[in-house]
Amino acid sequence: MDGATQTTLADGCTVQRRGRALTCKGVLLLVIAVLGGCSMTGRGLEQAATGAVALAESPYVTRDPFVTADDAAGAERDRILDEDTIRNAVTSADLDAEGDSTLSWANASTGSSGDISGIEEREVARQICRKFSATREAYDGVTLYQGDLCLDRRTGWWTRILQPRSLEQVG
Repeated sequence: MDGATQTTLADGCTVQRRGRALTCKGVLLLVIAVLGGCSMTGRGLEQAATGAVALAESPYVTRDPFVTADDAAGAERDRILDEDTIRNAVTSADLDAEGDSTLSWANASTGSSGDISGIEEREVARQICRKFSATREAYDGVTLYQGDLCLDRRTGWWTRILQPRSLEQVG
């Protein structure tokens, strides 16, 4: 064994030596000394574990985005997030593959979902536009939307119309 000698002591410890003698008591004292430094605070283990993980208040986190809104400002925020999700679904729809089918959407952060139908692509003022109807099913009820999104070659998709439909327009 490359110049090292191995000795088995009476208490069952096996020690390998390379020049210096090392006993089980020496190893045990070394381990106790090293691990003893972990509790040099003078507190017991129960006190050390209490409060080891604390939740800090942050000025950057105002509220959990996955909790539904319970006030008017929160409901407005959720509606805007859902309208963004509808816009993204309409602008990313592959109309050649979709055909005349209904496209479903869902927003995990607000818990809302709905369907988009009747997507029609046409040209308006040399821009590709997509006209559509959509539903939004949320904790505050069901809303029907009519929308029109257009693709500007320089700036990307923009919203011409995205508004709730009145009952007169539906019937």
